[in-house]
Amino acid sequence: MEHILERLVAFRTVTDDKQSNHEALDYIASFLADRGMHIERFDSNDCESLVATTRPGVKTPKVLLAAHLDVVPAPDESFVLRKESGRYYGRGTLDMKFALAAYLQFVDDVQDQLEDYDFGIMVTTDEEHGGMHGAAELVKEGYLPQVCIMPDGGDNWQVQLSSKGFYYLRLKAYGKPAHGSRPWLGTNAIQPIMDTLYDIRELFGESKPENSTLNIGMIHGGAAINQVADYAEASIDIRVHTEPEKQALLAKISQICQKRGVETEVILDGAATHFKLEHPLIAPFARHITDVTGVAVEGSHTLGSNDARFFAAHDVPCISVYPAGAGHHGPEEWLSEEGFHQFKEILDRYMDDVAKTAGRTATPVASPITAGNPL
Repeated sequence: MEHILERLVAFRTVTDDKQSNHEALDYIASFLADRGMHIERFDSNDCESLVATTRPGVKTPKVLLAAHLDVVPAPDESFVLRKESGRYYGRGTLDMKFALAAYLQFVDDVQDQLEDYDFGIMVTTDEEHGGMHGAAELVKEGYLPQVCIMPDGGDNWQVQLSSKGFYYLRLKAYGKPAHGSRPWLGTNAIQPIMDTLYDIRELFGESKPENSTLNIGMIHGGAAINQVADYAEASIDIRVHTEPEKQALLAKISQICQKRGVETEVILDGAATHFKLEHPLIAPFARHITDVTGVAVEGSHTLGSNDARFFAAHDVPCISVYPAGAGHHGPEEWLSEEGFHQFKEILDRYMDDVAKTAGRTATPVASPITAGNPL
């Protein structure tokens, strides 16, 4: 399994590096096909994805093992797996090539009994840019399992039970250019953007994890210092705990923008997610975490987001959890060697419990979990 992780880390799969992502998907497809999995390849807006299933043409397997292959940029040395003091270092070790390596090793281990299992593996290459051409498109294609395992959050074995929803908005204003020495002859587009941002900021309280938050990420305006700006824009990032809260904020922001004569454009809309640890398809995974690691799973709540939101919107429960590790997106990203092997053991036990169908009655499906509504 370590060799598989080393091979995956060596692929320089930065989201925009289409060739490296293609080559890595070729490796994964060949690995899985050689062991009897049925492969489907996809391309949406030049973002490639792969789905492998134990049964041809199945879009609704019992368990879907999902992972994104793409990573954020890093220097060349970060694409060489390094092991020191019980830790693996390298870009993507934790986020989230360890999961892919465990999936591939699982298939290698059970290749002679694949017909006894009902599961699929989904690999996408655009999660770091929002997932709109990977997981989002595949969900639209009907890839909706009974449960999705997506280890892309939930630090130190604490299964992720909720994530904030978000909106990326672009605010745009137009003016009339004039010489900077005669501003009364023009209309400066920057001013309404500034006024709008001030008004929007008043909708939010103090920036704390438990509150809805606003981040003003980018501001652009004007073409020259001695010219009245005829165009300006700002991009903002809003994070909220629930979908109703998000809709209420958006209505107020729309009123502010209309008052200031500022246009709004939705760049990205991400749903909040909420799951219960007691869900019959989540509880076994949590139980195996405790049995293997000794860690009591109480659940976690994240301020960010991941591709689970696309499945949650269709009432698919998702299991997102990390072994010990840290440094996501940083120069010293690391994964615990012990945790890596513990994750594989947990996965083995869970798949035997839930995805193995031969000679057993299927696990009952719980009541739907609805994205955006806290339970």
